[in-house]
Amino acid sequence: MKRLFLALGGLLFVAGCSGLGSTSVHYTDFGADYAEKGGTYLTPENHPDGWGQSDCLGCHQNFKHTMATVDLSVDQYQKLIDDAVNAVGVGNAIGVCSACHGTNGVSGVQRQCLVCHDQMGNLIHFYRGTSQRTHALHDFNGNGRIDDFDCTVCHWQPDMDGLVEPGTDFAHFNGISYKNVQDLCLTCHSNTWGALSGEPLADTNGDGKADAAVSPKEAPPNIALYWLSDYHGQGEWSNSTLFKPIDLSGQLLFHVQHAPLECSQCHNPHASNNDNLIIEKVGETLLADKAVVQQDNTSVLEYVVVDPRSQNYFKDLYFEGNVTSVNATYDLSNATQLQEYVNLPVNYTQGATVLETRENQASLCAACHDGTYSYAPANGLGLPIDIKTHMNPDQVCSQCHTHGGTF
Repeated sequence: MKRLFLALGGLLFVAGCSGLGSTSVHYTDFGADYAEKGGTYLTPENHPDGWGQSDCLGCHQNFKHTMATVDLSVDQYQKLIDDAVNAVGVGNAIGVCSACHGTNGVSGVQRQCLVCHDQMGNLIHFYRGTSQRTHALHDFNGNGRIDDFDCTVCHWQPDMDGLVEPGTDFAHFNGISYKNVQDLCLTCHSNTWGALSGEPLADTNGDGKADAAVSPKEAPPNIALYWLSDYHGQGEWSNSTLFKPIDLSGQLLFHVQHAPLECSQCHNPHASNNDNLIIEKVGETLLADKAVVQQDNTSVLEYVVVDPRSQNYFKDLYFEGNVTSVNATYDLSNATQLQEYVNLPVNYTQGATVLETRENQASLCAACHDGTYSYAPANGLGLPIDIKTHMNPDQVCSQCHTHGGTF
């Protein structure tokens, strides 16, 4: 068991996330030591006898992984890999191996991420069958869906240990090691995209360096300037605003010290059946970027994303709060009720009428904003406004309450 300590509030504020004071937490690192970025990836130095060989299982036919995560035991993790290898064929196993270990100096190999991830259960921000979902706006090669190439644009050398560590698991555009989700997203969703788009952005061989350009069908929307004044971003707002009484280890989750929301609290960056990549589960709003210091072998400040699944890595991080819906009250300190709350649906597709669209879109608003004036029909959560009569009844929520419009 590894001990980490949460950094002080000042550091957390710089990181764009809320603080948990000086609370001590216990962290179990199930995967590679994240202090050694890229440590699981092959190089001529750490793999001299096999470098440049494409037949991985020619040498490693009896090799068994020893990694486990909160979700997967060692045996379950091994079965996931075995199933993936069987799906592509033993002779093509390098495609599976290279997703986590790089292409071993072999040219023409496609790192195959989705052969595993498309078969996994409905995790937060990664659903079974992601490559087949309706909306895939991060389609970087223009083929109309999320595929293995797209994964290597935002994820260069992820360590697959079940915990999202931005400095390890995200790309390092222009040599930047990102501290949180927002920083990565705004790299492209800003006025820097024009210059960045002409540079290689995908790490197709897993060496930690971009080597391939992207060709999306359209440029990403620029929201960086609007984010400065948006209530969900850096903009100020009235203290009377009602949020659901959800906290993470004693501190209110939403907008603590006015930390901006993370983009992935509303959007699923991988793919979604909802318009505009809006999340499909209420529980995907329950994210928090945290700064932690690994104490047993380094003093490096690292950043992790905590959610209702990955909180299990941290002994002393827990969700609390009683959330009332039209049909039930969820005690989030109870693991079963927390999971029930997490799985409440969000529907953000365009409806046949304005009212139906308002009711659907309100299921996202109701994930954070509290009240009992009316309930969002999609998930039964209460809102602080009457959906039918709020402001101009001829407008849908997204006309006023998206990037820069929440005034």
